[in-house]
Amino acid sequence: MTDVECPYCGTGIEICHDDGYGMEEEKLYEWQCHKCDKFFVFRICFDIEHTAYKADCLNGGEHDYKKICEYPSERTLVRCTMCGNEKLLPREG
Repeated sequence: MTDVECPYCGTGIEICHDDGYGMEEEKLYEWQCHKCDKFFVFRICFDIEHTAYKADCLNGGEHDYKKICEYPSERTLVRCTMCGNEKLLPREG
């Protein structure tokens, strides 16, 4: 996956962020192109994306609860697949 192109030679470059380098928004970071060996700077920018989903349970429909996990205290955590609402229920059986 190409994160940025070298501004000198156009080579696609993948920036390694494993150690957190280059993750602070709007800060300039140095990088060296592996093809032309020239140094350049880059800046990271995070885009915000919103995705809408139907949630019939918020409009008079029933919640669609699915089991998330069970606790040793004989309770089960469930979460609605539509709206994300969570609640604890007594464990069945």
